[in-house]
Amino acid sequence: MRDIKGAGLLLASPVAWLAGAMIPLVILLILPVSIPIGPMYWDTYLYLDAAQRIWNGQVPAVDFLTPVGPLGYYLFAWGLRLFQNAQPLLLAQWCMLVVAVPLMALAAADVARENRLLTLALVVPFLLFAVSPANVQAFHPDPGLDGFGVYNRHAVILLYVMTTGLLFLQDSRKMAVFLAAVMLALFLTKVTGFLVGGLLGLQTILAGKVSLRHSVLAASLFVVALAVLELPTGMISAYVREILQLVEMNDGSMLPRSVSTASAKLDVLIPVGLLVLVLAWNVWKHGKSDTRSLDHGVWWLCVALFGGWMFETQNTGSHEFIFIWPILVMLWTRIGHLDPRLKTTVLVLAAFATIPTATKVAHRTIRSAMVSPSYASLDLPLVKNMQQVRSRADIIGHAQYLETHYQNHGHVYTDLPNWHYYSNLDFQLYWIMSASHAVEAILKFEAENAVKLASLMTLDFSNPFPWLLDRQATKHIQIGAVPGRTVPPMTPKTKEAVEATAGVLRPKCPSTDARHIIEDHYREALASRHVVELTPCWDLLLHQDLAVARSPAAP
Repeated sequence: MRDIKGAGLLLASPVAWLAGAMIPLVILLILPVSIPIGPMYWDTYLYLDAAQRIWNGQVPAVDFLTPVGPLGYYLFAWGLRLFQNAQPLLLAQWCMLVVAVPLMALAAADVARENRLLTLALVVPFLLFAVSPANVQAFHPDPGLDGFGVYNRHAVILLYVMTTGLLFLQDSRKMAVFLAAVMLALFLTKVTGFLVGGLLGLQTILAGKVSLRHSVLAASLFVVALAVLELPTGMISAYVREILQLVEMNDGSMLPRSVSTASAKLDVLIPVGLLVLVLAWNVWKHGKSDTRSLDHGVWWLCVALFGGWMFETQNTGSHEFIFIWPILVMLWTRIGHLDPRLKTTVLVLAAFATIPTATKVAHRTIRSAMVSPSYASLDLPLVKNMQQVRSRADIIGHAQYLETHYQNHGHVYTDLPNWHYYSNLDFQLYWIMSASHAVEAILKFEAENAVKLASLMTLDFSNPFPWLLDRQATKHIQIGAVPGRTVPPMTPKTKEAVEATAGVLRPKCPSTDARHIIEDHYREALASRHVVELTPCWDLLLHQDLAVARSPAAP
């Protein structure tokens, strides 16, 4: 009987729920699973690029520039070593669970001792958002999983975990350790998430949920952890310099992004705003001393609303404001004394603020999983795990035709630049096919000329080729090159690294403004190279030493 009772208690614990949810994910990472491709899917290849660099000994922010913090890239690189058949997007989405799940188990443990239903209300949404590789905003009508915004989803999942712990952890010392760990994870994931976490941490201190002494302990643990990472690598100081550089490059985009965020998130902003007004009106009406505490739901919602808005102004797509969910769960435990009509109003507004976001993410994920068996898959072994995507047979057929189309009409895409075709599924499928052609052409070129391109660079947004061919990637350049946003001015160190690169790949199908701007950015460092047409859609800008070795008469 004791064994049965003990097993029952184990199954009722949030740790068991979270651990059990990880089992099917591990199985899916072991198997060579293919998924429906989604818009802007090529963002996923940044993780492949970063993984190859890390395996070659490069350090993020020190040896190559990244759009976000290094934690996700390291977790992905370690995960790809462990799960060599892993679907890249699924691994990128789920690698952060190595950090988030233990922290969530700690955050939910105190709640589980008192209220299992309340724990479910916290853990189930966490699992939904942490597991689902789909954003709330849809950029294509067909089913597909989102390869972009992965690090944004990582950050808001960590913010969800943090909010849960700050609201429901009872032990102040435990909270200090928890706070240090989650803030470290946020800092190493995305700095905007770290800033929002700082706002939530300050609210926690002002609300009296953690003592000043334990706040100092949390800050000390955080600083010590940063020092441990900084001393052997210099990564933290380099990361801070990179953040400041990116802020300077993007400082003019704050106002338009603020307006875009407000318009895109009205389904959350309006009900939460109304909920704040309703609760504030109730405080004013009754004027109770306990409602003037900074631990009141009004303050928590205001901080979360402002923090979510600030986070979303610097990000495109994610799971948006989901860390408001634990605050609403906390409100649920505190509204028993309210007038029934007011209580109903609070519950209705809370539902409007959360359910649409959850149903959109769940629907897009489930729909993609349901249609996946009926979709056609790719057979392109030269691009390894990148081939593990699916789509409708007619879309794949259209993608196969695009190479001929781009060769004949490529000038149209330069004359009429439009980012929307990056969200088209046929373009994302075509890019994988084109990469396979490029790899095949590189191997053929090397065999025919008895050379090996030891290092590779691409004049495009993403560069998985060093990983595909197991070569070195050019140091001191940005992964995820977006002209005007992430590509900083070329330094002497960058120029030297580009000049030393054995082969630089130039995509020509289609010819776009972004690709031309990237090439112009590095033009000085690309001088004196021999141009080899690998395919009608790919040029190889060959290092002059290799060009001379290949042909004494090469220009």
